[in-house]
Amino acid sequence: MIKSLRTLLHFSIILTFIVSCSPNTTAAKRRPPEWVKERPISSEYYIGIAVVKKNANETSYMQLARNQALQDLCSEISISISSNSVLHQFENNTSFKEEFEADIKTSLVQDLEGYEMVASWDNKKEGEYWVYYQLSKNQYALLKRVKLNKAKKLSQSYFEEGKQYENQLDLFQALNYYAKSLDAIKNHLDEDLSVMTLDGTINLGTDIYNSIQNIFTRTQLTPAKKAIQLEISTSQKEPILVKAVWLADEGEKLISQLPLKLKFTKGEGILNGNVSTDQFGYASSVLSKVTSRQKLQEITVSLDLSSILDESNENYELNKLFFTEESAPKSKIILNVERLKAYLNFSEKIFGEDSKRGILENNLKKELSENFFSFTNNKDQAKVILDINTNVTKGEIKEGRNYKVYIVYLDCFFSLTDVKTGMEIFNDAIYEVKGMKPISYDYAVKEAYEQAVDEINNTIVPKLNQLDL
Repeated sequence: MIKSLRTLLHFSIILTFIVSCSPNTTAAKRRPPEWVKERPISSEYYIGIAVVKKNANETSYMQLARNQALQDLCSEISISISSNSVLHQFENNTSFKEEFEADIKTSLVQDLEGYEMVASWDNKKEGEYWVYYQLSKNQYALLKRVKLNKAKKLSQSYFEEGKQYENQLDLFQALNYYAKSLDAIKNHLDEDLSVMTLDGTINLGTDIYNSIQNIFTRTQLTPAKKAIQLEISTSQKEPILVKAVWLADEGEKLISQLPLKLKFTKGEGILNGNVSTDQFGYASSVLSKVTSRQKLQEITVSLDLSSILDESNENYELNKLFFTEESAPKSKIILNVERLKAYLNFSEKIFGEDSKRGILENNLKKELSENFFSFTNNKDQAKVILDINTNVTKGEIKEGRNYKVYIVYLDCFFSLTDVKTGMEIFNDAIYEVKGMKPISYDYAVKEAYEQAVDEINNTIVPKLNQLDL
């Protein structure tokens, strides 16, 4: 009897082993789990599922599947803009809202916490790897509140420091602390940023914006001279002075240590572009020379926001909305630029003889008047005397079966003398400008004149523009 029982037991074990190794059982293990066949829906969890193709690097495809699953999980987290959000301040700026939402989605993946892997499935037949992650909605909401409160606390600290600097009229420091305050809450602009202060409840987003705009509105920049008259390439002897005042309710106050930026907005010149106001509220800049040929030019003086509105700064697009350059304090200085008054002595030799054709003289006067000089026939009115001496010599005659070409060479010498001191301040020349034409030497001379005018524009005029007269 016992022997029969032993035989039956052995038979059962063998049968169980055979069944477990049968093809049907192996196929059951290869069947996809329910979460692969149909995406789960949960009121308690955000869910992320991803599938990737496997490769030889196990770490690589597993990490890729994880990243894609977390991105999928984050897509379930909706971004709702609070009714107290500062984003309503910029309702017309659709592109910024879209960019902000895209950045929030990106930061969600990077900063995500508290998620867990529920399961994975290795689809060997198709060479796929599936992964399933979830995140508790309650835990996410809690972590979000913690991050928001931490951001608001830091932002409020910077904002209050900015207010202190503003009250002390250290406006540049105030603006920098408002920028730090904004940076602290940059990922929470869609949320209610209300905080309690000793003066009551404020909304950090809107109050940062309003504080910046208040500084812009109350800061006034006034040039000592709104219009300056000077000659081209001549330094402005008197410095450009700009006064900065704060338009307080009780009256004007001087603003010291305020960085300003001066730049040509019409025309061109050499200018000390970065200055700061002194203890009396004045900033002084040196205009070395005007190099543009425009009659009316313009210098714009503005609050220097380059440290905040820096294109390499990751917050550049956000800062542009709060620190709007259009509303920043600025003023304009008009420059009436005159040509340098000059008296011309012109001598011309052609083939060793004095010439009074006047062709080259008229062309040079025309070109130099457009670029640099205002010629006068009265020596007493001139600031400089320009001596131009030209000499044309004959070159060879090239002949062929059906042609004959005449060649000439032109030298042109320039000397510029300061009338007041009698000193020569410029001396230069162009040599062997070739004129080459058929028929006669006269045609070749005309060609040399045309070539000379072009070369003078390219070589002599730029050097004249470098003079500091």
